[in-house]
Amino acid sequence: MFTAVSGVNAQSKSLGHISDNIANSQTTGYKKVDTRFETLITVSNANLHQPGGVVASPSFANSLQGNVNQTQSITNMAISGQGFFVVSRAESQTANQTLFNDLAYYTRAGDFEVNRDGYLVNNGGYYLNGWAVDEVTGVADTSTLSPIQITQTIDEPTATTELEFVGNLPSSSVVNPTPALAPTNIKIYDALGNPHTVSLVWAKRADNLWKLDIVAADSTLDPVSGTLVGVNDQAMALAPTTANVPAVSQVDTVTLPSDGLGFGQTLTFTIGSNSVTVTAPVGGYTASQVGAAMVAAINGNPGLSAQVTAGNLTATTFDVSADTGGTPFSMTLGGTGSGQTDTFTIPVAGMLAGEQIDVTINGTLMTFTAGANLSATQARDGVIAMINSNVTVNGQVTANPLAGNTFTVDADAAQGTFTTAIGDTILAGNVTFTTATGATSVNTTANGLPVAQVETVTLSGTVGPGEIGDTWTVNVGAQTVSYVANGTETSLNDVAIGLAAQINANSSLGVTATALGATVQLTAINAGTPFAATVSASNGSTNSFIDVQFGTSAATAGKLVGISNAYNLGGNATTPTAQSAGDDAIITFQVDYGVGPQTIELNLGKFQTTEGVTQFSGQTIDVRRFTQDGMAQGVFKDLTIRDNGDVELNYDNGNSRVFFKVPIAQFYDANSLKREGGQAFTETFDSGSARLAGAGENGSGTLRGSAVEGSNVDIAEEFSKMIVTQRSYSANTRVITTADEMLQDIINIKR
Repeated sequence: MFTAVSGVNAQSKSLGHISDNIANSQTTGYKKVDTRFETLITVSNANLHQPGGVVASPSFANSLQGNVNQTQSITNMAISGQGFFVVSRAESQTANQTLFNDLAYYTRAGDFEVNRDGYLVNNGGYYLNGWAVDEVTGVADTSTLSPIQITQTIDEPTATTELEFVGNLPSSSVVNPTPALAPTNIKIYDALGNPHTVSLVWAKRADNLWKLDIVAADSTLDPVSGTLVGVNDQAMALAPTTANVPAVSQVDTVTLPSDGLGFGQTLTFTIGSNSVTVTAPVGGYTASQVGAAMVAAINGNPGLSAQVTAGNLTATTFDVSADTGGTPFSMTLGGTGSGQTDTFTIPVAGMLAGEQIDVTINGTLMTFTAGANLSATQARDGVIAMINSNVTVNGQVTANPLAGNTFTVDADAAQGTFTTAIGDTILAGNVTFTTATGATSVNTTANGLPVAQVETVTLSGTVGPGEIGDTWTVNVGAQTVSYVANGTETSLNDVAIGLAAQINANSSLGVTATALGATVQLTAINAGTPFAATVSASNGSTNSFIDVQFGTSAATAGKLVGISNAYNLGGNATTPTAQSAGDDAIITFQVDYGVGPQTIELNLGKFQTTEGVTQFSGQTIDVRRFTQDGMAQGVFKDLTIRDNGDVELNYDNGNSRVFFKVPIAQFYDANSLKREGGQAFTETFDSGSARLAGAGENGSGTLRGSAVEGSNVDIAEEFSKMIVTQRSYSANTRVITTADEMLQDIINIKR
């Protein structure tokens, strides 16, 4: 019976453990308790075994990992792997101070939150301990462990000490561009955290050479300052070389036949492939009528009107003028009426058989004999046929019929002439003729070619590196072109070449320029169109600058090859002494915003590489990166727990700093730790002393931020154990009942 009673007691304890586990199945960091049963031995040997019973003792699962669950709290932590958080218990607390118990506690409950005093406290009321971290070296002080208290609510400002500029300057930029290229600005901070603006002002001064001005507007110290002034001896003289000669338009005067044109006669006017023809109507044209018709025809023909204009008509003449001066033309006059015309009249009675008409043209005698009686018209046609078929005069003249008993003999060549003689006839009347002179032309005004105006500009003065800003100006009409010396010129010829290039780049000036030694020759683009030019030169002055040079070889093109401080007269900026390939291109300068000199390094990359500033194609300055290391004052915003245990404080200025590190405590026998309230443990003799290490070091687990470890209780397992316990309990009670019945039987024996 007593053995059964011990069994009932043992199962009761087991049920208590199960109940405890089920009750804490949702408790953060809870570690379940199993039951370990041990038999009680009284006498047990080969001859005798006396029942002793059973004892139930707890079996702790402190080292068994629970599920890690994500949370929304950035101060929650979970350990993934072995180990415990080191925590402290507050002994007393006032408005200004919290005192802690010296006893070290350990827990897996990482549901820490920041309390009013800046401590990280979990739901069990335990304060998280950590190592202090040196904010300069980043090394944790592992000799002292204390509750983490966030008192660093202000992040002190950091003065800017370094600027880094990575960008491309446009190689296609003009020299001294107007308007200037936009400056690149950056906000820096002084020792008090006050913001200030530093600007990098870039300007191209020559091919592969740039001016850099570092502008610190509200600083009492100026990185780049001073004015460069050259020798005041610049001069320019302008002298005419070739006077302008305008073009002269050709004019030809056409003289018309004084008798005009008879019916059917034509006059043709031709220039090149363009021609017009005027034909006299019935009754013919007077000379003035021919002129009016010809002027209208010429001016109405698109091909001819594009070249010449006809006008100035008189009774017997008109003028033809070239539309463009200096462009000659050649015209011809053709057709009947344009050369000599002889008009023949045959007697109205005609010709009798056997009668003859002799016609001599240019010494060639031709005789027409009537083979029968002929009318005047028949006789006319016979004579025409005789003339036109004569191989000797053919090509010199052509006979053409007119009305009735008349016909004409016309010179074939434009303005051609010929001789004519008429023999007698046996008719009562004679053959008669009249001679008219054809149209002619004469050049009245000869064509005249224009001559381009040429002016020569002579330069004088000093050139060289000290003459940056010398200005050489040429005014043509209302337009101005200036060449500004950039210091690379070695002779006046360099100035002349640069000035000529500036002029030739502006086609609207109306002139071209040629550099010849120390002179520039200006020539009118359009010959015959005059221009008015003036010149002036002035001594240069320019603000100081840092000279930035880019490579000219195939290997260094577009890459930084040199930085010179030779043109920075009064500024405090200094340039690097070592400027070989791969050396740092760092310009050092000082500013002062009222709290003392502040030294800043401007990092432009490395020489002869593309790591910093470059000069490749582009239209504007392409800033790829422009950063600084200064920081304004910051106010504590929140914190971040890293996987390695670093407690990183975040400030509203964007800065983050690590002030604490959370260690992990390990034990040789974690299951032997003593349980305390609120999921905490204390060490025991059997657990051994705590071994502290950083998260993830020396076998310790790693930290997970914004997460907590849940209970390691398995509900299904607990319910299974509950069933077994219940059955075991019931079985033990049955033993007690049976023993009771046996005692009752013994009592009944006495009765």
